[in-house]
Amino acid sequence: MKYEPSYKRQKWRFSSLGQDGAEIPALAQDLNIPQWQVKLLGQRQLLTADKIRAFMQPTLESLPSPFLFKEMNRAVRIFAETMSSRSSLVIVADYDVDGVTAAAVLARFFTTLGLKFSCLHPNRFKDGYGLKAELVRRVVNEPGLVITADCGISDAAEVETLKDAGWRIIITDHHQPPDHLPPADAILNPWLKGCGFPFNDLAGVGVAFYLVMGIRNYLVQKKFWLPGRAPNLKKILDLVAVGTIADMVKLHGVNRTLAKAGLDVIDRQTNEGLRQLIGLAGVDRPVNAGDISFQIAPRLNAAGRLGEAGRASELLTSNNRLQAGKLAAVLDQENTRRKEITGDIVSEAMSMAQRLMSANKHCLVLHGQAWHEGLIGIAASKLVNQFYRPTIILTGREILRGSARSIPGVDIHVLLKRCDDLLIAYGGHSAAAGLSINIDQLAQFNQRLEDYLDEIWPGIDSTAAQIIDMAIKGNIKIHELIEFNQLLQPFGQGNPEPVYCPEDPCRLRNIRLIGKERSHVRFDALINGEWLNVIGFGFGKGALKGLTERRVGCRIAFHLQYNTFRGQRKLQLQLLDFIL
Repeated sequence: MKYEPSYKRQKWRFSSLGQDGAEIPALAQDLNIPQWQVKLLGQRQLLTADKIRAFMQPTLESLPSPFLFKEMNRAVRIFAETMSSRSSLVIVADYDVDGVTAAAVLARFFTTLGLKFSCLHPNRFKDGYGLKAELVRRVVNEPGLVITADCGISDAAEVETLKDAGWRIIITDHHQPPDHLPPADAILNPWLKGCGFPFNDLAGVGVAFYLVMGIRNYLVQKKFWLPGRAPNLKKILDLVAVGTIADMVKLHGVNRTLAKAGLDVIDRQTNEGLRQLIGLAGVDRPVNAGDISFQIAPRLNAAGRLGEAGRASELLTSNNRLQAGKLAAVLDQENTRRKEITGDIVSEAMSMAQRLMSANKHCLVLHGQAWHEGLIGIAASKLVNQFYRPTIILTGREILRGSARSIPGVDIHVLLKRCDDLLIAYGGHSAAAGLSINIDQLAQFNQRLEDYLDEIWPGIDSTAAQIIDMAIKGNIKIHELIEFNQLLQPFGQGNPEPVYCPEDPCRLRNIRLIGKERSHVRFDALINGEWLNVIGFGFGKGALKGLTERRVGCRIAFHLQYNTFRGQRKLQLQLLDFIL
């Protein structure tokens, strides 16, 4: 099926992943589900009945043992020795949501053990990323045990400094290990060579949770608690769900099991800090992955982006309603400030990017001397979505620091590697990276990027695509789709929310603009005999004009979801694009 270019100037393409067509009827019969569900599941590479059952009904009992991690036995023994000797215990965690929730998971468990400990996050601007020996030594005098959360795997020099000072170190991290590992006492990382853990895609909070699982199992064997008195780790799965979803790791396998169970815990509102933050964000229950990604995570991230991540981990470990309320309010205010500053950066960057697009540049390299270093990554993502070009945003005066985001087909890490002689430092992966460069090298850097992209550009599809998972046939009822959608949740990387469109063009009515700035369009669409409410966020006056002129024969691409407002739950289509 082929469609004309859309309102967003995207090509609509139907997902081609899935089973061989001949296998679909037999699988549908075996599972007692409609064939269209088998096709949608196949697009998620769920190609057998066993894989489909495991995906649709994940259980905590199916989680792999923590002792499949290569150095888990060593880690739990070191921790037990630290407990017995009452030595200093320090958690050092990254400043993003993954690091903050990983720190909170460790802190909440250590509190149940009656332990005293310090929880440290490096300041993005003063300390930089990763384990910092000076930060530990500045806060704690007597050496003991450092446990990292979501960092440490690349910090060999810092580990050596701490070891020389008498510290023992357990690293919990999920980033790719370097060729030469730091000399830590134990390293828990699913990507380690020889690691027997069967799932690589854990977030940092997932690795931290598995350390907690390992310690609990070890202490149960040693009869640390009376029978039946060991802490129930399910209570901290809310934090695991938040960190896993926010870090955008793939939501399949172990991650799906942890996130799905954690969302159930969130809805019970047992974590006072999360409860206060959810209330301020105006999120209704049941909380879903989208609420975490767009409402909760940005507020937790705001602390680390603008300064001190410690406020976020303090919120997530607080049991005091008054204290949690104050901390949540601070994070909410910082998030508002973050959005305002980001908006200013994006506005300036958009004007620059328009000029570069007019000059037919393949890569948008933008520099603002005073742009906020903690927010340029968000801005880069917004520009990639707008212009569908690899984008690098830099800030500073002499030594520039930047964030890079890319499009499918252009590996931004490879791009930077081709310029490594011009860069002070860089790191990342195919879709996103960070870098620093001297301003004197900027012009040459820009030209080299363009020269390389000139070579490969003919093989890159530089037109944005809207993938359609399914065209809704006339015999499919909308309530069947929404029920199936609920079973597929939580949505995220590796398990995207399905995109639907009607098989036949539909009629529209009640087309109007809504919102304080009248930037959103709302209308009703007739699909398979039902009038359904549709909202298009940010579509504005341009969409209103086109939709009003063509009330018949419109094709719409949408997510199918429930909208909960003031306790009322209604079916709603979220408009993604349309073709007239």
